[in-house]
Amino acid sequence: MDEGLKTLFYAHLSEMVFQAAQVNPSMKTFYRQNGSKQEVFEKLDFKGNLTLQSRLDRLFPDEFRVKDGLVSFTERSNHEKMVEKRAILRQQRLEAHILAAQKAVQIHFENHRPPTRRDQTKLRPLVRKSRGTDCPTCGVQMLPRNGIHGFTVEHIVPVRYGGKNAYDGEFPQCVGMCYLCNQTRNNIVLAIGREEIRGRTKITDQAIRFLITQVYGEIDEVDRQMAQLFSELHQLALSQEIAVEEYDLWGIGEWVEYQIPPEESSATLAANVPVTEEDEVEPVYLELDKEQAIACLKRDLKKAIQLSNKNGKPYSAKRLERLFLKHGSLEQFKEKTEMMGEDIDVILFRLYPHQFILETKGTVRYIHALENEDRHFYDFSAEVAIPPLSKAPLEDVRMDAETVLAPHVPVPMPVLFVRAGIASLPLSTEQNQMPLERIREVLDDLRKEDGMDWEAYFESFNIEHSGSLADGISMLLTECGFKCLLKEDNQNLYFVFELPHGFEQHQTA
Repeated sequence: MDEGLKTLFYAHLSEMVFQAAQVNPSMKTFYRQNGSKQEVFEKLDFKGNLTLQSRLDRLFPDEFRVKDGLVSFTERSNHEKMVEKRAILRQQRLEAHILAAQKAVQIHFENHRPPTRRDQTKLRPLVRKSRGTDCPTCGVQMLPRNGIHGFTVEHIVPVRYGGKNAYDGEFPQCVGMCYLCNQTRNNIVLAIGREEIRGRTKITDQAIRFLITQVYGEIDEVDRQMAQLFSELHQLALSQEIAVEEYDLWGIGEWVEYQIPPEESSATLAANVPVTEEDEVEPVYLELDKEQAIACLKRDLKKAIQLSNKNGKPYSAKRLERLFLKHGSLEQFKEKTEMMGEDIDVILFRLYPHQFILETKGTVRYIHALENEDRHFYDFSAEVAIPPLSKAPLEDVRMDAETVLAPHVPVPMPVLFVRAGIASLPLSTEQNQMPLERIREVLDDLRKEDGMDWEAYFESFNIEHSGSLADGISMLLTECGFKCLLKEDNQNLYFVFELPHGFEQHQTA
């Protein structure tokens, strides 16, 4: 038997399977390349007029099946066994990866290590490579700033808990993911994916398994509770068709935060009545306007959830009836807030975005309060703590070594990119100026990566200007927290910076 021809025949048959090629035309192609039909089968030690299936059974037992003019692998074929074996080996590697991630998070927690810093420069190749590809979670095509399905970078294990800025290997830690899936996964972790140990918060092993498996595993292997909650939140967000700017995709705007006015009025006094299970509920909020009523419900609901959780119980949505009685009734609250006909999950979703979520367990629904409600997407896994930066003129700034930093606030991703790019320039206390052209080159690269012209790029930072490009860049630097002045010398423009930058000091502390 011609073993070389037998190997070629096996490869040709396998290609026929993969391409779903018709038997007769494809076999004629093989004969043209290797001799006549009679010559081919004589070299393979066949004599007589046998069917193709008989010849294949003898040459490759339990490997190929001929039916309806097509060739396919049998369930016992070496190919199918190899596919199954590879799937089993991959599953074993995935399980090892999950266990390693859980162990790394535990070590990070036990050693009291600080959150990992995002390395935006390192992540830029991932951004360029992933834009325009499909979201690994929902399959939608991700495009720059394309609404709730716009491209984002997902740290599968949040850097707050030790996740790294890596996107290599068989199961990359960082992947491109659409905004909605990314935000939904974050809310699940905030709601049911954390545990408190010795007064500190740690992500659970169950949540780590869910976050990894949802991207790299089989659907049936994903944690059912978290998968169901993900589906509910995802569908709710899609059904509401929230406008892009309302999602605060780039962290430039702020959610409307309803506040209870400080004036000592009857309405304010009523709003300060604590919620307890023993008190008789009276409609104390009837006279409040819409904004005050929304603020009071939020505060009362958070207190009720905290009290229930402190007692070791989740907060049932049925208990909301008691809170709405203080507003007269649920229907009266809906009428005041112009939410008639809406379910409670829609009401909470629209009035308090990313602050409360509902979870369904059987026939019971529970409400979870999310912490850090003022954060936008880019900080939910980054956790990069950066103090607010003063926008005072350069000459009015006084550096004091004993100055206490203000509370940390979230910083939008575009600002982080600008800060990283400008901070990498060769500036020192002796040489604290940089030509405008060099600054423009850095911003030009960032602008082109986002696929925007200069006008759109400035608008993404909420900057409106009708002056020169230099003036716009100056406003942008100030918006990003740099203390600098634009000066001119012999018709050459340059920026004079006050160093060091405040956020640099904090990040390297």
